[in-house]
Amino acid sequence: MTNKTDKSRTQGGDDPMAQMQEMMSQWQSMGLGAMNTMGTGWMEAMSDMGSEWLHFISERVSKDVSFQHQLLHAKSPQDVQKVQSEFLQAAVEDYTKETGKMVELSRKVFQVDENAGTGSDSGKG
Repeated sequence: MTNKTDKSRTQGGDDPMAQMQEMMSQWQSMGLGAMNTMGTGWMEAMSDMGSEWLHFISERVSKDVSFQHQLLHAKSPQDVQKVQSEFLQAAVEDYTKETGKMVELSRKVFQVDENAGTGSDSGKG
C-alpha cells in the first residue's frame, strides 16, 4: 500500500494543478494530441456555447410554461388544437434556429483549436 501513496505523491499528491499536468502529460503520451492548445480562445468559445445553450433552454422553459397556461385557459377542443399547433410550430422553428447557432459556435471552437495547434494563421487562406 505504501507504493500507491508514494506514487501519488510523485504524481502530484494533493496538488490539483500537478495532478492536471500529470493527466495532460499522460493523455499526450497516449496520442491524444497536445492538450495545451486548449488555451483561452478555446475556453471562450466553449463558454459561448454553454451560455447560448443555457439562454435557449431558459427561453424554451418560459415558452413551455406559457403553453401550459394557454392550454389551461382553452375553452374548446378547437382552442386546444390551435394552441398545440402554434406551440409545436414555434418549437420546431426555435430548435432549428438553435441548431444552426450551435453548429456555428462549434465551428468557432474548432477554428480556435486549429489556430492554436499551428501557432499562427499564416498557413490559412
